[in-house]
Amino acid sequence: MKRQFLFPLYVLLLVALLVGCASEATPPPPAGSAPTPTPLPSGVPLPQRIRTRGYLIVGVRYDLPSICSVTEEGTLAGFEVDLGRELARRWLGDPDAVRFRQVRSDTAVRHLLSGDVDLTLAALAHTQEREEEVDFGPTYFLDGQALLVRASDAMSITSPVDLVGRVVGIEEGSEAADALAATVEFTPTFQTYPTLDRAIAGLIDGEVDAVADLHHRLVRGLTPGSGLQVVGLYTQIPVAPAYPPNEPGFADLVALTFQEMWSDGTFAGLYERWFPGAPWPSVEIWPGAATITLEEAGGAKRVSGTMDGVRNRGRLRVAMVADRPPFAYVDATGAPAGYEVRLLAALAERWLGDPLAVDLLPVTMDEGMRMLRDGEADLLIGAIPHTQEAELAVDFSLTVYLAGQSLMVQAGSGIEGIADLDGQPVAIVSGSGGGEALQRIAQDLHISPVIVPKATLDEAIAALQAGEVVAIVGERTELLGPAYATPGLGVTADRLTSVPLAFGLPPGDSSFRDLVNLTLEAMVQDGTFAAIYGEWFDDSPPEIERWPGAPTQPLRLLPPSS
Repeated sequence: MKRQFLFPLYVLLLVALLVGCASEATPPPPAGSAPTPTPLPSGVPLPQRIRTRGYLIVGVRYDLPSICSVTEEGTLAGFEVDLGRELARRWLGDPDAVRFRQVRSDTAVRHLLSGDVDLTLAALAHTQEREEEVDFGPTYFLDGQALLVRASDAMSITSPVDLVGRVVGIEEGSEAADALAATVEFTPTFQTYPTLDRAIAGLIDGEVDAVADLHHRLVRGLTPGSGLQVVGLYTQIPVAPAYPPNEPGFADLVALTFQEMWSDGTFAGLYERWFPGAPWPSVEIWPGAATITLEEAGGAKRVSGTMDGVRNRGRLRVAMVADRPPFAYVDATGAPAGYEVRLLAALAERWLGDPLAVDLLPVTMDEGMRMLRDGEADLLIGAIPHTQEAELAVDFSLTVYLAGQSLMVQAGSGIEGIADLDGQPVAIVSGSGGGEALQRIAQDLHISPVIVPKATLDEAIAALQAGEVVAIVGERTELLGPAYATPGLGVTADRLTSVPLAFGLPPGDSSFRDLVNLTLEAMVQDGTFAAIYGEWFDDSPPEIERWPGAPTQPLRLLPPSS
């Protein structure tokens, strides 16, 4: 009898061992996909490797219900699984042309760098340390400490401050108690459970009023019919697809595919399916309608060695569209000036120890883009819009300004925003797109402004100064310069549309892009970014996405002689 018991136990242990090694296993290709006939040489772009192989390899975790986990039938299911299949459908024409490989948070980067997987959709936090090792696409899930509550309480419990006098369930040994206590000014009442699932059951049974934990763990409670909802995300950790560095075509493919999924509603449908009622990630939509195929992505141009060039020169070489006040322009003394020029000086001071170590080269927009692609410039500045079309040409930094259609008004007019325009005459420059934007917003607000077309911005400004109209709707980057130069005129903080502005960067040079973005992150954290922004604008600076952690390497580019 004893030996009969030990044999099935041995089999179970062997199966468990094999499952535990799944992250290192190589599963067979999906049905119908042709094997790679011959190994490809090193240096072949990732999109070409995927096309030759005929399927996508996606790294996922197997232990996150609703995000990605193994079902009772032995298959994978979850939000990230559906995302992977959607990428395969759009890139390869078949949602089944994808293989999922198990990775862990601590092994995902290694698998990417060794080529075991093409990208990861593994609830991987976009941290500053990981930014130095691999590249990341757009945020598709916002992790962090949050609350799980009964849907009937979702109106009365919206954040940690609403937990006064209520009992909060937590898993024993989790960081949730300390994180919550650090957020509020009162002492929370906790009920500890041995597991998170038991805490969620306690919430359903009415033993506690909320459960506190990380968002990516709480979503397991959002099963159909549970009657639960995630609220009060009070710390934020972006989760994004990760892929190998220095792959500009693949980076464009990932970014524009997610833009497309956001615009056509696919992402919203998948998100709501797996996380009904959960907080959404903040999504930056780039203007435009550019597309790229897997085949086209394989031919993207890449620039390398930007950081070495700056070190050897001891100076930054920057292309500047110089007629864009207050962003970048030449002042009355002939000196370069503007918000972005000031930001550049701050970057040069941190990297090279000298805010004047910048050579500014006046260019047109098209010429500046070409210089980036040919490695003749390190950055491009001058109110450069981050559009989908531009994304295919060069790389971009984090957003440094949020432009879009805005309002120019006269000081003291009483017009503070769109809602004040009901029944009022408003000038629109013909062909600027301002009329469509104003009509769309007016319809949402149930107001009826009177649109007065003008052939040029100068004519519109003359009408505003003469009192013929109460406001001008136009592109913010076009309005700010005349407003600064004309006493009595101003631009309100309203944006009818959203157009992110960023530094243009050489395509595919991941190390240099990391340096730029991690330095911007540091400037946001220490207040430098907000201080420089405040020198030029009287509204709030853009909310740059914050990546947890800190760089492992100094943000310096000192020349060899230093």
